[in-house]
Amino acid sequence: MAVTNFELKEYQRISLDRFTTYLRDTTAMGANMAFYKSTNMPFKEAPAVAEGTPYVCLRVPTGGGKTLLAAHSIGIAAREYLTASNPMALWLVPSTAILDQTIDALKTEGHPYRAALAKDFNRNFAVMTKSEALAMSRADATGGAVVIVSTIQSFRREDDGGNENPEGLKVYDDAGALMDHFSNLTDEQKTPLEKVEGTERPIASLANLLRLHRPMVIVDEAHNSRSDLSFRTLARFSPSLILELTATPQTEHNPARDKHASNILYSVSAAELKAEQMIKMPIRLTTDADWIKTVGAALDSQRMLEEAAKAEEAETGEYIRPIILFQAQSAAKADPTRLTWEVIEKHLVDDQRIPREQVAVHTGPRKDLDAIKDIRDPKCPVRYIITVSKLKEGWDCPFAYVLCSVADQVSPVAVEQILGRILRMPKAKRKRRDALNQSYAYIVSRSFDTTAQQLKTGLVEGAGFNRLEADQIVAPQQDMAFSEAAEEYQHESDPLPEETVPPETVTAAIEKLPPSVKTRVSFNPQTRTITYKGPMTRESRNILHLGLASVPQLGKTIDRLYAKSNNFQTSAADDDDKPPFIVPMLGFRKQGELQLFSQEHFLDLPWRLDECDVNDIKTRFSVADTSRTGTINVSDKGQVEINFVKQLQGQLAGVVREPTWTLPRLANWLDSGIVHPDITKPSAIVFISRAIEALMASGLGLDVLARNKYDLRKAMAQFIKDLRGERETSQYSALFAANADDFSTSADLSIIFDEQTYAPNQPYSGGTKFNKHYTHLVGDLAATGEEFDCAVHLDRHEQVRYWMRNVEGKKSSFWLQLPHAKFYPDFVAMLTDGRILVVEYKGQHLYEGEAVKRQIGAVWADASNGQCLFCMPTNRDFSLIDRTIAT
Repeated sequence: MAVTNFELKEYQRISLDRFTTYLRDTTAMGANMAFYKSTNMPFKEAPAVAEGTPYVCLRVPTGGGKTLLAAHSIGIAAREYLTASNPMALWLVPSTAILDQTIDALKTEGHPYRAALAKDFNRNFAVMTKSEALAMSRADATGGAVVIVSTIQSFRREDDGGNENPEGLKVYDDAGALMDHFSNLTDEQKTPLEKVEGTERPIASLANLLRLHRPMVIVDEAHNSRSDLSFRTLARFSPSLILELTATPQTEHNPARDKHASNILYSVSAAELKAEQMIKMPIRLTTDADWIKTVGAALDSQRMLEEAAKAEEAETGEYIRPIILFQAQSAAKADPTRLTWEVIEKHLVDDQRIPREQVAVHTGPRKDLDAIKDIRDPKCPVRYIITVSKLKEGWDCPFAYVLCSVADQVSPVAVEQILGRILRMPKAKRKRRDALNQSYAYIVSRSFDTTAQQLKTGLVEGAGFNRLEADQIVAPQQDMAFSEAAEEYQHESDPLPEETVPPETVTAAIEKLPPSVKTRVSFNPQTRTITYKGPMTRESRNILHLGLASVPQLGKTIDRLYAKSNNFQTSAADDDDKPPFIVPMLGFRKQGELQLFSQEHFLDLPWRLDECDVNDIKTRFSVADTSRTGTINVSDKGQVEINFVKQLQGQLAGVVREPTWTLPRLANWLDSGIVHPDITKPSAIVFISRAIEALMASGLGLDVLARNKYDLRKAMAQFIKDLRGERETSQYSALFAANADDFSTSADLSIIFDEQTYAPNQPYSGGTKFNKHYTHLVGDLAATGEEFDCAVHLDRHEQVRYWMRNVEGKKSSFWLQLPHAKFYPDFVAMLTDGRILVVEYKGQHLYEGEAVKRQIGAVWADASNGQCLFCMPTNRDFSLIDRTIAT
């Protein structure tokens, strides 16, 4: 659960943006249609809870920071959907260990999780355990946001066997400490609450308190809470919405078999995590049937990783102590030969002479990790951890680099609970030595391919990765037969770059290699080449990566030598002579300096909003319904229906007795919920105050405006957004008319496409093989359709050397500035003559409305002196691409 800083990663921001948009749409069109609009997928109601309850899932693979997303989601829900400054959130976690960690983080000043809450609620929020919530004051409940963190088990009336759960029953018991919450309630507020038997008095229970406040429910690791019992438990609290966070959401929907699929709103890909340097990839796999050899190879890798870590620390100051996680076999009385934790510990200490203080056991009677306060402390000696099926719940240490399993099989569960532990990147930052950017698995197995497939399955089912991405992360290779002559053939690498390191450093690193590899490797200081005798095995390749990790920029040289020694064919993405894919961005000359063209070049900041006319607010805002209970309709079936969102917002508004409103207070409240970085607060307050005065002059009283303040804020925010849009369009057009000669391109303003930073959300999974895509994965491309046909045309074009599917909204993608936003064209191609071609495909029904994109594309091309080309084909007229290249 480690979080390194306050700044959201790009994929986290996109996930939260998707959640924000969904909630906004839900208020306008309901949970069902809002989900379909966002995903083009049908919405599935949550079992047991009220129909219409928003119920969505953010899928984030292991290592992606789900807890930080949860912390940010509360403020988003309060602002966009609940329309309440004092929301109540019930945050459910899967275990007491994770509960303790989450509570500790949310209560620690300066921690990113707490900072996420403070950003939205300032200091006006409280974080509580269940026991603290059982004594919650009314002032806490109504004065600000309340976040109750607990396990779902401790809220259940009964266990899975149907027996009473004493701990869970406390939530439903009458509690004197909570009596004050239920005084002076209206009959309408009392109606849904559980009553003391034979009376109309609401039970003063935590369950009733939650029901009164309609909590947002966050379900962490939601794949653990999928039963009917879990949903029935949630339904008892009348949730306002349910947000699931998990790496492995339920996708099969079969209610008859108690299988309820999650509504996946957004899925984060492994490529996105890799681009943000969150995980160590790929996983280098070595297998052997001999457990002693397997353990020995793992120990060799740890020692070489530690050498690389020391070299890294000498250069960067970052301390890393690589750790091996050993998965032992469970004990069985019928089989005394099993490789239990005792056997592994004895082998490490007695046979391998490893100091006992460097070994920790965490299984069965031994819980050594519980005594270690911070395993990342440089004073901590632990380098080897032995477990059986899983580690301590919530245990997280990015120093874990190596998994060594002697279990002779790797199940998806083992991968979920152990392999996921070695994927997290220390400090979420790539290291200078590539060996430290990867993770390692040494498995006792007779079949590499079978084990690789088991690892892939586990990465998909346990750690939440995409199937195609798992194929890239763990790639099995077929052994090939070679003659005796091949065993003696000397394969020579490409020369190492002159600036790499002194030759003596390479020679010294080779001397430290295990004898089995060192006897096959040599280095020629004069030619600066490495020679390997015979075909290089996967294990030898891995050992070379580790042993030479202290030598920068050597990883690709070893991989090419590995492919060369085995006569493996490489794809276009693996071309040895592949040039860097550099794409010039559009620059604008300002005061003699060429700068990346952006909004600041046509918008003067800050914007004087107070100089704008406010009168249009009278046509934009009206009070359709002043009740607090919601809109009542009659359905086509003759049933009386109450709009879910309006009813919810009315109930939450009724819980709090608000103080008297004044015009300045209302103006300040409206402003606090409208994001406007381009406007100063005084300017915004003046504009909003004048707009309120205009509404009051039209006959709406201040009390009416205050009662409908959330609807008023939405109307005001949209009004300001529209005024902003008019201003941006006007000044954008004026700039092009007056400053056409100030645009240019330069090598200093460019983006570079590469494997590390390319971050598609969904890898292409169609049957057509692309041969010229610059990276292994093709991102966010459907397997059929007009854009797909455009990609095929580029891939087969004789003058296209490489091409990239340009992913929208990513900082590693190519973009051009429009009046209101950035424009991310669909494809970028490197031509055989070195020119860059950008293609935006547009369906015929959309073509006419995209003139501004054609304009900025033409400006970019014209500014490049013939080095860049732009076109926008439509209606499958791909000959436009041919004509553009020909010019």
